[in-house]
Amino acid sequence: MVIPFITFNGECNKALEFYQNVFNSKVSMLQQYEEYIPEDIDTPPESLSSWILHAEMEICGTKFWFADDVSSVSKGNIVRLVITVSTAEEARKIFELLREEGHISLPPVETFYSTFHAALTDKFGVSWNIVAEESPDKN
Repeated sequence: MVIPFITFNGECNKALEFYQNVFNSKVSMLQQYEEYIPEDIDTPPESLSSWILHAEMEICGTKFWFADDVSSVSKGNIVRLVITVSTAEEARKIFELLREEGHISLPPVETFYSTFHAALTDKFGVSWNIVAEESPDKN
């Protein structure tokens, strides 16, 4: 089993709220740092106790892990998460919610393999491809 693990730098709570709304999901497990301070941290962030040490949520049938990382986290484009849903309507709804304050790298398009494919980086720096599983009707 491979579990996508998304890390943030103090924004994990906001991201979890956002993704719960986007994907109509619920956080199934959440643990804050509270009194825990990682050994290799000399000066922890002031708000570390309220940061997320570990959280889990199921998105489109896949378990995801989330956390605030006390080491430096930079936004990047090394990994893209692909969300596949049944219909273009469902894909468009997810796309419209994720694009809030994000950057669109592929506007929604119909392809030979899907009625809807789009790509973007959301406001937290996570890159997503949203694809409808339905194929265009080629008659």
